[in-house]
This record gives sequence, structure tokens and C-alpha cells, in this order.
Amino acid sequence: MAKKDLNTSGKTSGLDANRKKEIMGIIVISIAVLLGLSILSYNPEDYQYARSISFLDLFNPDANSRLVQNWLGPVGAYISHYLVHSLFGYTSIILALIVGYHGWHIFRRRDIRELGWLTVLSVWGMILLSTFIGWLNAHASFPDDSIWSGTAGVAIAQVLYNITNIGSIIILSVLMLITLLMFVDRDLQKTIDNMKLWMENLQEKLDERRAARQLRKEEKAKEREERIAQKRAEQEKKKEEQAAQKKQKQEEKELQKKEIAEAESEEEPVKPAPSIDEIVEKSEEQDREKREQEKAEAGTLDTRQRATLEKEEEIDEDEDDIEVSVYVGKGEEQADEKDLDKMNKKKAKEVPVIKYKFPKVDLLDPPPAEGNEVDLEEIKENKRIILDKLKRHKIEIVGINAIVGPTVTLYELEPAPDVKISKIESYSNDLKMATASKGLRMLSPIPGKSAVGIEVPNSTRETVYIKEVINTKKFVETDMTLPVAFGKTIENEVFMIDLTKMPHLLIAGATGSGKSVGINTIITCLLYKCHPDNLKFVMVDPKKIELSLYRNIQNHFLAMLPDSDEPIITDTTKAQETLESLCKEMDDRYDLLKMAMVRDIKSYNEKFKTGELDEELGHRHLPYIVVIIDELADLMMTAGKQIEEPIARLAQLARAIGIHLVVATQRPSVNVITGTIKANFPARIAYQVASKVDSRTILDQGGADQLIGMGDMLFNNGTGMVRIQNAFVSTEEVEKINTFIGQQAGYKEPFHLPIIKDDTGDIPDPLEDIDEYFEAAAKLVVIHQQGSVSLLQRKLKIGYNRAGRIIDQLFNAGIVGPYQGSTARDVLVQDEDELQELLDNLDEYEG
Repeated sequence: MAKKDLNTSGKTSGLDANRKKEIMGIIVISIAVLLGLSILSYNPEDYQYARSISFLDLFNPDANSRLVQNWLGPVGAYISHYLVHSLFGYTSIILALIVGYHGWHIFRRRDIRELGWLTVLSVWGMILLSTFIGWLNAHASFPDDSIWSGTAGVAIAQVLYNITNIGSIIILSVLMLITLLMFVDRDLQKTIDNMKLWMENLQEKLDERRAARQLRKEEKAKEREERIAQKRAEQEKKKEEQAAQKKQKQEEKELQKKEIAEAESEEEPVKPAPSIDEIVEKSEEQDREKREQEKAEAGTLDTRQRATLEKEEEIDEDEDDIEVSVYVGKGEEQADEKDLDKMNKKKAKEVPVIKYKFPKVDLLDPPPAEGNEVDLEEIKENKRIILDKLKRHKIEIVGINAIVGPTVTLYELEPAPDVKISKIESYSNDLKMATASKGLRMLSPIPGKSAVGIEVPNSTRETVYIKEVINTKKFVETDMTLPVAFGKTIENEVFMIDLTKMPHLLIAGATGSGKSVGINTIITCLLYKCHPDNLKFVMVDPKKIELSLYRNIQNHFLAMLPDSDEPIITDTTKAQETLESLCKEMDDRYDLLKMAMVRDIKSYNEKFKTGELDEELGHRHLPYIVVIIDELADLMMTAGKQIEEPIARLAQLARAIGIHLVVATQRPSVNVITGTIKANFPARIAYQVASKVDSRTILDQGGADQLIGMGDMLFNNGTGMVRIQNAFVSTEEVEKINTFIGQQAGYKEPFHLPIIKDDTGDIPDPLEDIDEYFEAAAKLVVIHQQGSVSLLQRKLKIGYNRAGRIIDQLFNAGIVGPYQGSTARDVLVQDEDELQELLDNLDEYEG
């Protein structure tokens, strides 16, 4: 019972304290209102009347107090005299506003210490404005009236004028401008950038309205012309109908005259004249024959024009009856030039943390106007070679289709029912030699089709530009979270996939095959669709030059350790620290998701946005983090297990909390792409590699060794293999995009990853409990000059864990060097005498 009373009294005291704050806030607001009324109703004559009023006059209705015109009476006259006349004129109203704002904060039970900077800046602005007006009154031929500046404002202006003469107005103007900018935002650079963005947006809106008006005018003019043309056509049609009726009547009269003449003359009978319907029918038949003849002649003039993007053309040959159907994909529908910019503007308004402007499509280089034509002669020749080679080996083909892509042409062969697919596959090298192609890849069979595929490189390959991919409706209107458009498939379709669905990507390929361009393509696609508040990059670049251009966007899109000097990680030690920090960030995020009772980052951010999660409990908006590692082989060589473990842990667990890995290497060997890493990267990209072994390492099957380089790649996400021509993005385009983003006002600092606490202080010194085999192990290591665990296991016949602890003790004693991955540790002691001296010193230390 006592406990209940205590709780009740605690709640009551809390309510009383809140009620006191509300009452105090109302009182302060009232004082501010009265103060403002006294200043606004200031009259210079009121002060004289107020001074002549005695205490008894306050109770006399006919006293001088009735002459005071101030809305607060004699009290208001005194207050307004000192504030308006003696101090800072009508600008003293700022004091009333400051007091009122403080009262509102007290009423709302907010901390008034937050208003310290605003209060100081407001008082400074009041004094500065009063001085500026006082200078104008004194030296700019303004009316000599200090009601706006006050006596203090005029005095300060006069002192400043005596010191700097005419330069005083320049000083005051600069101070006024700086104060105004600081009122908007204390970051002057950010304020100026925001003003530039506002002016650019205003100019764009004006241009859009001007373009819309021009478009409406053109549409109205076009409608007017169409109406006029329609009226003219109707009039001409009426005239033609009238002329036809007249002609028909004349012909009928002539026919009647002929019939009468023939009946009168009894000559031998002749055939009756054809009717009008027969004449019209005959003329239509002649016109039809003429049109068909013209089509046939036009078709023989240019066979290349007949292979359009939407039609199939049959090529017949005399030597056999098999026909090849040529199909060229029509490609994705291109979006309007401003569609992506409009959607990005809407998206930028939805996330008002910073004023951010998405990069424009105009920053990308336009593809050349002329497109690559389909070489039907090449297709015809390849078809003849393939059929001839297979026919020599008694392999019967029933039908063949050719699908022309930007890099290769896929020939779909339909074999006879009694032909084995393995027999066709065994002649792949013969076909490669016969076609004299750089790389011929065979699909036996094509997934989802009852046909065998042969991919033959085109003699003239087509370059897929990044603008062709980004400026499509498929990319512009996508609702994917992290969309990545790699390039175009053989069917000329844009291949796009969501990085959150992969959820991690492994890239491998030989030097110069297009890996770096592929990574730039991934980053460019994400920059065009993601706001800085929702996406951060962690970039690891041991080569130090591939990702250096992205340092310009560090305050917008990059995440890094707080103590890191460079936004792009190039050092192996920093890379290891960063990956371990990402593991810590992953664990922290899972704790937040657990508290919020949600299963993924998307649900968590939606819940945080609606205000269901309390920031005081540590909840925050979680951006997606994309980790880009440009060369894994270098990290694995220098750090080995220490790098592999955090990568494998992130790959296993980080999908739900929005951390995704994009790992690239030019050496796809089992030492680099280990089984642990490989098992957690279902999505893989293979560019051209040197051997089938490398292809199997990255894709679990061959094919990558038959690619032809320069962005030609195979994508496998566990459901099937897709051949894609990677979109090309140049270094100049990347530089323009980064410059555009870097010039904007971003966050004050990059996104900071958590620091891993050093727990070495809690670990006991290994030398406190020295193993009994310590001295024997030290002598073995010095004799063999090899500091390895396996040596101690063999010679001392002990287990791995014990041998590992002894090696750690030898390291702490200074006998062996630090850990070096798979390589044995260096031995720091040269002979047994030096070792004995070191052991004696160690015994003295322990004693």
C-alpha cells in the first residue's frame, strides 16, 4: 500500500512540475505580448505626460494619465521610451519576439538551452539593424528621425563613421548579409549551395512551363491544320463523287445510244459491252498486280533493310531446303529525356534530410546516331558452314534460327529426332575452326527449348552505351530498391536485377576483360536511382587508382571509419578493420531489428519513418551499405583468413539488414575464391578468363573461357546462365557524375562505421602460464629456423590448440615474429646461445 502511495505521489509531483512549466510559459508569452504592444504604440509625447503624473493622479479620472496614448498607459510609456527612444528604436520589437519564443518553448516543456545561439544571433541582429538605420539617418539624407534606429543606434553608427568614414556602410552591409545567411543556416557554404539549387529549380520550372506553353501552341496549331485539311479532303471527296456521278451518267447514255444503233442495224451479233462493275474490278486487279511488282523490285534492291527489328526474314538457298529465320530484338523502349530527372526530383522531395539533386541523363555521352546493321551475308555464310560441317559427320539438322545480339549471334539448331546432343557437342572445336571465330560457345541444349545453341561472335560488334540502358522506361519506372542494369542480352533487352535480391555479387575475369567498367556500371546505376540518405558505399581498392574518382562524393555516399584518413580504403590493415567494423554494424542492426520486432531493413525503416520507434532507445534510419572490393586476390595474399572470415560472415548474415557485397578479382583460383566465400555468393559474373578451370571456379561450369572480352560476360544466379554485353561507361562520364554530386551541399561528414573496441586489456598475458614444453619448443624453432604450429605438432607430439598457444607464448617472448597467414613465422633468434640468454632473462622477469 505504501508503495502504491509512493507511485501516486511521484506521478502527482511530475504532473505538478509540468503544470508549473505551462503556467510559467503562459506568463512569459503574456509579458512578451504586453512588451510588443508598448513598443508598437510608442508616442514621443507620452513620456512627458507620464513624468508629470503623481501617485494620486492614477486615481483621478481627469489627470494627465488620460493623455498618455500608449496602449499600456504610463507603464508602457516608460518602457517604450527607454526601448524605442533611448536604445534601438522600433527594432526593439525583436526583444518581444525573443521573449515570446522563450515563453512558447517553456509552455511546450522544451529545453530553452537550445535557444542560446538563436537568442544571441537575434540580439546581435537587432543592434546591427538599428546601427544600419542610424547610419542612413545620419549620413544618407534620410529624415532626421531616430524612431526607427534609436539613440543608441545613431551613436554606434556615428562612432563607426568616425573610425572608418564611408567604409562603415560597407562593413555594416557585409555584417547584415552574413547575419542573414546565419539565420538561414549556420553553414554558409550550404546556404549558398541551397540558394543556387533553389534558383536552378526555379529556372527549370520556368523552362518547363515555357516548353509546355509552346507544346500547347503547337498542338493547337496542329489541330487547326488537321481540321482545315479534313475540310479540304471532304470538299475534294464531294467533288470527286459528283464528277464520278456525271461520268457514270454519260457512260450510261453512250451505252444506250450504242444499243439502239446496234438494234437498228441488223448486222451479225457482237459481244455485249462490259458493265461498270466489271470495269472497276479489272482496274483494281491491275493496280494490285502493279503494287506487288513494285514491292518485289524494292525487296531486291536492299536486302539489309528487310531485316528490321520487328520482322523475320527467310533466306533460301539452292543447295538445301533448310531455312534460317533471322531475328533481331527490338530493344527496350527509350524514355523521354526528362523522365528520369522528373522521377528523381519527386524522390528527392520525399527524403528532406538534405537538399539533394540527382545526376541528370545529360551527363552521359549519347550513343552514335548510326546503328550497326545486320549483316545477312555473314549469317548466311555461318549457316552454310555449320550445316556443311555437321552434314559431313552425318548429323541431320531439321531447322535453324539466328538471333542477332550486340556481340554474338545465337544459332538455334533443331536436330533430327535420332541425333544425340553429345555428338553435336563433341564437334564444338571443329565448328570453331570452321567459322574462324575468336570464341565459339555451345549450349546443349538451350534451357527451356528443344534446340542446341551455338553462339558465334559477330565480325562487327556493337558497343552498348550506359545512356542506352539508363534512359529506358524499364530502368526509369522500376520499383527495385537497388536496381543494377548491367547491359543488353542477345535478344537486345536490357538486363536488370535488384542487388537486394542477389544479395551479394562475385565478379571474376582476366585483366582487361571489363571488370572495372562493370563495377563503374553498378555504381553509376545506383547513383542515378538512390538518395544519399538511403545508400552508402564502402570502397576497398588495393590497386589505389580504380575507385579514386569517387572520393569527391565522400560526404554524400561513402561510409568509413572515424579515424580513417582516406575515404577509399587502399591499405590491407584498414580493409580488415573496416570489414570487422561492418560485422559490428551488422550485429548492432540485428539488435535494432529485434527491438523493433521486424524481419528486414525495409520494414524497419518504414516503422521508423512513421514514428513508431523511439530514437532515445538507439533507433535510427538505416541506409543500405554496398561494399565494393575491387581486388580480392591482393587482400587474400596479404591477410588470408583474417579477411576471409569477416567477408564470409557478412555474406552469410548481412542480407536482412541491408549490407551487400560486390567482390571482384582477376585471379579466380581456389586460393582466392574459397569454398566458404563461394557458397555464400549465389550471384556471379564471369568475364573472359584464361582457362576452363578458372571458368569452373567462378561459374561451376565452362563457358567463360570462350568469351571475347571487352565487356562480354556471363551472369549466373543459380537459375540459369545469361550472356550479356556490359554497358560501357567511360572515365569522363564517371568524373562528370562525381563532380555534379560533389559540388552539392551534402552531409557535414561521411557516414561513420562503429569503432571496434580494443579488448586486449582484459586478455591475460600468455607468459603468466608458460607451457612445460615452452623451452623445448623454443629450441626446436631456433634449430629449424621455422616458427610453425605443424613443426611443434610433429616433433613434440601435441595437439593443434596447444601448439598454437606455445607459438603465441614464443611470440610474446620475442622468439618468433607475428602471424603471416599461410607462411611460417619468422624466427628472431639466430642460435642457441642467444636463446639461452633470452630464457635466462625471462626467468629473472618471472622471479
